[in-house]
Amino acid sequence: MRLSLDKIYSSLFFIICFSLAFIGDKFYAIPNGANIALVLLFPFVINWNELVNKLNNKLVIWLSAFIFFIFLKAVFLNNLIEDISQIKKLFQVLLLVILSFGLKEKNASYLKSGIVLGTFTACIYSLIKICIIIYQTGVFNFTKGPLINETLTVQRLYLGLLCVFSLIFVIERLLKNRKKHNLFLAVFFVFFVFLIAGRIAIVSVLFIIIYYVFIFLKSYMRYVVALSILLLTSFVVLTNNNLSKRIFHSDDNFRTSYFEKIEMHEPRFLIWKYSFELLKETNLTTGNGFAKTTEKLVEKYTNITQEKKRNWFIEKEFNTHNQYLDILLSQGILGAFVFLIFLVQAFKLAKDSKTNLLLLISMLIYMTVYNNFHRLIGVYLFSLILIFILLNQDEKKSIK
Repeated sequence: MRLSLDKIYSSLFFIICFSLAFIGDKFYAIPNGANIALVLLFPFVINWNELVNKLNNKLVIWLSAFIFFIFLKAVFLNNLIEDISQIKKLFQVLLLVILSFGLKEKNASYLKSGIVLGTFTACIYSLIKICIIIYQTGVFNFTKGPLINETLTVQRLYLGLLCVFSLIFVIERLLKNRKKHNLFLAVFFVFFVFLIAGRIAIVSVLFIIIYYVFIFLKSYMRYVVALSILLLTSFVVLTNNNLSKRIFHSDDNFRTSYFEKIEMHEPRFLIWKYSFELLKETNLTTGNGFAKTTEKLVEKYTNITQEKKRNWFIEKEFNTHNQYLDILLSQGILGAFVFLIFLVQAFKLAKDSKTNLLLLISMLIYMTVYNNFHRLIGVYLFSLILIFILLNQDEKKSIK
């Protein structure tokens, strides 16, 4: 009976991992349903004698400290009702981490397979839709517009991040068994990231490849290969119409300066401009709270001169699009400091594994351009990184 419960428990985590590439904004019922089932099974699969030791891990302690700091601050400053939606997402991270205590060390590879398989399936599905669109219209423009959301199974930024995670996992397997299907998958995920013109994903992919170049090559050869990769990437970006439009805005013939093109076409230019203006006006001892930070940013957007763009920013209620800046603005210096300590603890544990270190760095890169804790898919992905780090620690202890 115990064996069957363990299998069911790990299968529910596998379902969560597989479904992430499909949930988008609508299909949270699958991972959330699996999450509820995990809560119900947790008392029957957890080793109660080990639970205290697992909770006593510094990573878990500082994660808890960060979340409870935000919760208690919201209570004392009467921001709880306004910020409850955001705070619930943070508690979801802690819940998933605690639920992972019911997993066995060997389940890490099983969960990784769920992410790889789910991402590969989502990419194939998206490729089929892309081919249909090309057949119907005769063109392929993947720079911006509703076409992107209609084609991909999940927001481009997160599908790109899932491809990055999957690439890390298949490289890990390739280095262990050198099977051809792992090489194929690695090439496929790199190809798909470039196909959908996921800019931050491309940066992450380049970092991962160059990281392994410096790990396995010696002397000057590592620099030669790294430079060759960067030059090849630059050539692909400059010669590919889709990538050129996405990165350099080459389709804008009205502006000659690249800075002017960025100012015109990149929402984050204005978002970050007004976020830093708000930073100067914020009491960093207490912060604004999550809801008030967004509210004050929306007020700033009324200063945008172009009416169409101004209305778009106000309608979308764009947040800071930088998780670190969001925490500083909403939770103040103390909240940001506690979060920094938590990240340091995560790095200390992740550095023992190339895979976990790359997962964590990739996520931290993404968090410079997106508020990861504002979306459930971001919460799930961040939680999984912590789970992989903790499972690796458990595996090391069992070997000792």
